[in-house]
Amino acid sequence: MGVHNYMEQLVFDGIRLHATASGMDGDSREDVACIALNQLAPRYIRHDVDMAFYMTPAEQELLEERVALALDDAVARVHSMPRRS
Repeated sequence: MGVHNYMEQLVFDGIRLHATASGMDGDSREDVACIALNQLAPRYIRHDVDMAFYMTPAEQELLEERVALALDDAVARVHSMPRRS
């Protein structure tokens, strides 16, 4: 089944590019992904090309801005709540 949440790829790509998140350990990066994804409305699609074809550049930019804000918030939350052993 090829259905997936388009936002997941945007969040994972954003984590790789985020200056603070990229330096975190794997568990912390996964926490960031979960927190960010819970702030974003899911966009279920079958093929990534579907989103590229049906969204205007302005809509794509707005999505990227929302992802960036969600990531900034998620990184701040993870940093403010250190892991317990």
